[in-house]
Amino acid sequence: MSPERLRRGTPADARNRRIIAARYLEVADLAATEEGPGANNVVVGVAVLAGIAASDAICVAATGSRYAGEDHAEAARVLARTDKKLGAELSKLIRLKPGAHYGSTFISDSDRIRALRAAATLVDAATSRTLTPGTGPRGST
Repeated sequence: MSPERLRRGTPADARNRRIIAARYLEVADLAATEEGPGANNVVVGVAVLAGIAASDAICVAATGSRYAGEDHAEAARVLARTDKKLGAELSKLIRLKPGAHYGSTFISDSDRIRALRAAATLVDAATSRTLTPGTGPRGST
């Protein structure tokens, strides 16, 4: 386990990370319409980025800080202290990251689906925790 590194954040930072997370998820959803070798790797890779950004938003909204180190598994543990189920969702994504970002084999359709669902769950949670009344869905401000 790496030493925990936390970075302070403001409500505006949480909102911005949520918007970034939503944009990553939009790109992942768009990439999911593609077929062929490597397409699932791209989808999962971008879904992981969506999940990480959403986790940042959730943590900042809840505690005023987020994990800022290189150990993404530690980021999932930090998120789990705020919400155990969401921490588990991020853990699902983190386990897929090496294969998507660095692997030389192709990601399965079931892992693509699993990643998109986990990322959507995290982005939706970030949205509900960072939207101010009167603002739009996922990526809108």
